[in-house]
Amino acid sequence: MRRRDFIKGIAGFATTWPLGARAQQGDAARQVRIGIVAPVPPPPDILKAFRVAMRDHGYVEGQNLVIDVRWPQGTFDQDPRVVTDLVKSNVDVIVAWATPTVIAIHRATSTIPIVMASVGDPVGSGFVASLARPGGNITGVSAITSDLSAKLLGLFTQMLPGMKRVGLVSNSYNPNIALQLRASEDAARKLGLESHVVEARTAEDFGRGFANLKAVNVDGVVVLADPAVVEHKREIAEFALAAKLPTAFQRRENVEAGGLFSYGSNIANEFKDAAYYVDRILKGARPADLPVEQPTQFDFVINIKTAKVLGLEIPHNLLVVADEVIE
Repeated sequence: MRRRDFIKGIAGFATTWPLGARAQQGDAARQVRIGIVAPVPPPPDILKAFRVAMRDHGYVEGQNLVIDVRWPQGTFDQDPRVVTDLVKSNVDVIVAWATPTVIAIHRATSTIPIVMASVGDPVGSGFVASLARPGGNITGVSAITSDLSAKLLGLFTQMLPGMKRVGLVSNSYNPNIALQLRASEDAARKLGLESHVVEARTAEDFGRGFANLKAVNVDGVVVLADPAVVEHKREIAEFALAAKLPTAFQRRENVEAGGLFSYGSNIANEFKDAAYYVDRILKGARPADLPVEQPTQFDFVINIKTAKVLGLEIPHNLLVVADEVIE
């Protein structure tokens, strides 16, 4: 049985969540309020994907749906009211993008249902008791970012057969990065690569980080998955090209902006899945009973234009297995 079918099946037997009684009185009779919270301004394409998916489930903004999108100025520690004010605003469900967001909202409420997206280790982070039975007010879509580290580095060494040094760009503000970094360093050692780590969260940080990696003569750079990486995708591409450094990512958005290649799940698809969870909760399912979903589809995207600028020739065997080649 496919995991999605299993989720839908178990949701049908779930015990009713308190707001479900109100929702089942007729969605047309009232507006449901959904909060979307992110650590950075969320890309328009993922918000569009969520809105389209909600419409498919029968919820239309201006009719029976209100979507309130928020993010902090700086970090959640620097701007805690972005979460506390939303919790006080009587939203029915909160969709939370990435680990730092779920941490901030989890601290603020144990009663409002939370649907997470792109969270690397929800069990290890203490958000859910298990993927199959979350057990609290949090469920949603997990991302297996740390498990992709070896795959990314393996692809990189195929693109650059003489690779000896790799740069790793990390944002330690995101707790999930620690898992990614440890997995990436382990994978680098197994491949006989010397790794160099720099920290970056702001555009200025990324500029300094690429300059530092260029100075230590890395052959390529893996930018660990984090919302800030998507937020600053154009600046990162510019810094990397200026330094003549090939880059690897987990998000296709970075390759579309000018990175060399990516291998990972699709954020827009994760937000479509989040809409499914929101619909189930509004119809009475309890987050505690809705299994956490993990991505099953991973896209391998290569930017040939970037490869040409860097003077690289991508091996034919990689081009033929790529899901998309940007020319």
